[in-house]
Amino acid sequence: MKGDIMAYSELIKNFDNIRSYMRDFFIYGFKTREEYDKKSARSYDNERRRIQSYLGDLVSFKQTAAGRNTFISLEGRSVTHNPLYQAFKSKSFTDKDITLHFIVMDILNDGKAYTLKDLCQCIDKYLYSFDNPMCFDESTLRKKMKEYEELGLVVSEKKGRVVRYKIVRDEIILENERDAIRFFTEEDPLGVVGSYLEDKMEAGDEYLVFKNHYIMNAYDTEIIECVLRGIHEKRLIEITNFSPKSKKEKCWQVIPLKLYISTQGGRNYLLCRGAENHDTLSFRIDYIQKVKIGEPFAGYDEILRDFEKEAKHMWGVICNNDRKTEHIEMDIFIAPDENYIIRRLKREKRCGIVEQVDEETYRFIADVFDTYEMVPWLRTFFGRIKAIRCDNSEVVNRLKQDLLKLAAEYEVSE
Repeated sequence: MKGDIMAYSELIKNFDNIRSYMRDFFIYGFKTREEYDKKSARSYDNERRRIQSYLGDLVSFKQTAAGRNTFISLEGRSVTHNPLYQAFKSKSFTDKDITLHFIVMDILNDGKAYTLKDLCQCIDKYLYSFDNPMCFDESTLRKKMKEYEELGLVVSEKKGRVVRYKIVRDEIILENERDAIRFFTEEDPLGVVGSYLEDKMEAGDEYLVFKNHYIMNAYDTEIIECVLRGIHEKRLIEITNFSPKSKKEKCWQVIPLKLYISTQGGRNYLLCRGAENHDTLSFRIDYIQKVKIGEPFAGYDEILRDFEKEAKHMWGVICNNDRKTEHIEMDIFIAPDENYIIRRLKREKRCGIVEQVDEETYRFIADVFDTYEMVPWLRTFFGRIKAIRCDNSEVVNRLKQDLLKLAAEYEVSE
């Protein structure tokens, strides 16, 4: 028992492990310990306990005939703060790391600028009274100050060959932006930034609730940040994508163009072009294992303009590189006093258009690359559809089959 406890650490060394296990517990919460074949049983136990230390009572267990299942269970309306952000706030560090951090921050707190040599001398004074003081050389300190500068904790001032470091004072009054930060934290793909800012404020009254609260996207933050940086800086990126079907990883070099976020399912997608053949590609963000930022791409603006023309015929994220579209028309019944249906139709039409045919009939018209992608949305108008015409016969046949199943089920219930 003692050895098992010693082997486990709450601190994160590899965030990819947490991301993988958390997704399995949250979305596929039906596997037993023996059914996880990604890592050893010991690794499974360590990751499970680590996740439980972040989420507490949100981690539940159920005993089945196959074994004990671990899953994450929460009522979305009762959770107004995404609990998954806690994992980002637990980092791996050594005794020397934490000791050096507090000493350096205390030295710089006077607001003066220090060279590396000055800092080393001040650190030696701190540790002078200890019988076995820790040793920090100038090389270690230089790396630490570079890290702090990248994090925005310190700023460097160079005069000649001499570099001095000074602490950055936080002069932003966060309280004035509390409402915006609260909303940003739960709704933005990079909401973890807002969570860190909220940690600096005292807890306030809760007044926000979310109908659709996609908390699992929290663990895609690091991937999304790299993707958005590639888009903003117009760079090539290399992604390592995992295929659930083949169970294999594959590297792709792509030109990142857009981040698509589904308002219906909450999934995030990268829309991009292949670096070599310029085919349009889409990748689910939660299947991307890692991203490497590459060099700036000279023809980025031209590629983006071409994609935006193509996107006018994309219903979702399915691309058609031969640019052939499928035509679809749907006539639906809307009573004169049902203006809310008209508003919904116009709000959700995406790349289509809406026309009024007569007093009680409206027509939705679209030319898209893949009409089959529209089936879930078309189903929501069952009971109102008067006629539907589509170049893709599979779409019409699928809707007919769905209606026949509904009719059969209704007759049985009668």
